[in-house]
Amino acid sequence: MKKYNPIIILTIAISAIIIYCITRNKSLIIGDSVQKEIKKDSSIKEVALALPKIMNNSELKLIQGKGKFEIEKVAKEQQTFSFRNDSSSSVFIQIIPQNKLGNIRINQLISPNNEKDGPFGQEINYDLTEKGLYQIRIGESLMQGDPFEGKYTLKLQLK
Repeated sequence: MKKYNPIIILTIAISAIIIYCITRNKSLIIGDSVQKEIKKDSSIKEVALALPKIMNNSELKLIQGKGKFEIEKVAKEQQTFSFRNDSSSSVFIQIIPQNKLGNIRINQLISPNNEKDGPFGQEINYDLTEKGLYQIRIGESLMQGDPFEGKYTLKLQLK
C-alpha cells in the first residue's frame, strides 16, 4: 500500500486544483503568466507578474496563436526556439531588445522539412508552407557591432 501513496497524493492534489478552477470559473493554463496580488492595506493592491522562464532549445507555447516571451541572452550565444504550426499560413516574429540598438536578429527560420531561410532583421512576416514544428535561431550579426548580451522580448503571432 505504501508504494501507492505518492500516486494517491498526486491524484488528490490535481483533483483539488481542477475543482478549485471549476468553482472559481477560471481556466488553468500551464506555462501562462501568473499573477499574484499582494495586499498592503485595504486601499492599495500591488500586482506582481511572473513570466515563465524560457530556456534555449525549448518549444514556445502559443496561446490562441500568440506568444510574448522575455528571454535573456549571453554574448556570442546562438539561441534556438521552436513553435508548432497546425493551420496558419504565416507568422509574424519580432525581437525587441531592452537596448534598442542591440546587435540581435533572427538568424534563421527552419521549416519542418529542415529547409533553412535567413538571415533576417529584428522582425519578419514569413509565409508558412507546411504544418509542423518550425525553429527560430536568434543571435548576433557578425558584420555589425558588439555581441549582444542582455534581455529581449520575443513576440510571435500566427496568422
